[in-house]
Amino acid sequence: MNAPEEQCRREKGSVIVEFALILPLFLLLAFGMVTVSVALYDKTVLTMASREGARTGIRYVAGRTEAGITGSANAAALELCRQNLISFGGTMTPSATSTVSGDILTVEVSGTYTGIYLFGDMQISSRTSMRIE
Repeated sequence: MNAPEEQCRREKGSVIVEFALILPLFLLLAFGMVTVSVALYDKTVLTMASREGARTGIRYVAGRTEAGITGSANAAALELCRQNLISFGGTMTPSATSTVSGDILTVEVSGTYTGIYLFGDMQISSRTSMRIE
């Protein structure tokens, strides 16, 4: 075997070793990006859900009670969460507090985002306040 062929074979072997060393770090980085991206998406969905719940709760409907306002706000927020979350098994629970027309209705949606393997659970929440009509 001549020298150029031997040199080429050594370089091929070193490329495989370098790839084997870098692959775990690359996979960890890729899984981390996916996990953080999904968590941010879920946070955005919670923000939309709390806004939708507040919008639903503040609308004036004759004869509505405080329980009706709170119930409709919770139902709207929960439905939006059900339709849009990508949450690897986490749970989302909305809660609304209100009183009478002219007061502030606050809808808070919170839950636990369950990440994949190496990344633990994250508490995420969103709160929206609007004036009741």
